[in-house]
Amino acid sequence: MPRGLAALRYPNFRLYWFGQIVSLVGTWMQSVSQPWLVLLLGGSALQLGIVVALQFTPAMLLAPLGGVIADRVDKRRLLMVTQSVAMLQAVIFTILAALHVVQIWEVMLLALGLGMVNALDMPVRQAFAADLVRREDLMNAIALNSASFNLARVIGPAIAGVTLAFFGPAFNFGANAVSYLAVLLALARMDVTAISRVATLAGVSVRSSLAEGIRYAVRTPLVLWPLVLLGGMSIFAFNFQTLLPLFARNTLHLDEGGFGALFAAMGFGSLIGSMALAFVGARRPLLRLILGGAIGFVSFEVALGLSRSPFAVYPSIMLLGLASMLMVNTINVTVQHNVPDELRGRVMALYVTVFAGATPIGGFFAGGVAQLWGAPAGFLLGAGLGAVVLVVVAWQLLVMGKAWTDASARPGPASAK
Repeated sequence: MPRGLAALRYPNFRLYWFGQIVSLVGTWMQSVSQPWLVLLLGGSALQLGIVVALQFTPAMLLAPLGGVIADRVDKRRLLMVTQSVAMLQAVIFTILAALHVVQIWEVMLLALGLGMVNALDMPVRQAFAADLVRREDLMNAIALNSASFNLARVIGPAIAGVTLAFFGPAFNFGANAVSYLAVLLALARMDVTAISRVATLAGVSVRSSLAEGIRYAVRTPLVLWPLVLLGGMSIFAFNFQTLLPLFARNTLHLDEGGFGALFAAMGFGSLIGSMALAFVGARRPLLRLILGGAIGFVSFEVALGLSRSPFAVYPSIMLLGLASMLMVNTINVTVQHNVPDELRGRVMALYVTVFAGATPIGGFFAGGVAQLWGAPAGFLLGAGLGAVVLVVVAWQLLVMGKAWTDASARPGPASAK
């Protein structure tokens, strides 16, 4: 396989990767349709923020527990359970929307239910890729996983924009329900003898297991500070599920097709960023990619907030997606490369907590700002506060890098003679 596709030489990873692409197309069709449905039902900006917050609050509260479970059980079997329950949620959504009886409180309840499933599912998925490939191909596997996510983010919203206009949200919820069959089939067909496993935590309490993962993250600067940056950006600057529907409808005056195209443009840029990391990321210093991606991210978000024409918005949001993936994926790689296998589930649960779990806070923040001053203000204020977090983290990483340089420059016992 070429360098950028090295992880695909593993049959289990190949099955998982293609199954994920199909499933994630459906996920993005539902993700685009859910906030649009809230607006169709007469929901306000604040109610839209509440829906997003409810979907991601469980990740903030329960993802660390999901990480402990990920380090104790068969991840493949657990993923089959979580994906099946998520499929059931999509089926219920489809029925309610198709019968035109769905109400905003039901959307909130279904979003909360999916969030509870994802709180367990996401840490397991983050750690599962490492079980399917050798460690030297882990960075490529992470980059390709992200590429599948972003390929789906191009295809899913583009389809959803058209189907929303012609068939309504129920069609997209139904497509998502069917798409789960692809990943379930992939998991069922895997060669279980080729899946790596580490020793379980039998006899160790959940509390001790959680504390061990947190202590490791806090004491490891190359885990701690990238997670701080990711958490800050997630709270203030990654609020697109709340702000983009409002921005498309109230600022740009776009229809369903235009709204879907916004998500697709962001996905296209993110796909480029993911593939760039897959092909050339290993040859670049990871910390520079993290900080460079973060600088580009806040810069293009400012450009997005200042734009009022779709012709200016589409390239801005595409570049925003590219920069965000360079930052997020490199943080993922950096954290996973600095975590021992036996702690991977718990530490990656912290990654999920600060990334997805920070979304509820960000949802309330973005929804409140948009309610008062409009969606563009949400982008601008979020980018400004994200830049403050970036400066703090960059300063810490530079201090850490200087300490390493000074330590390596000190003469050893032999050279001091």
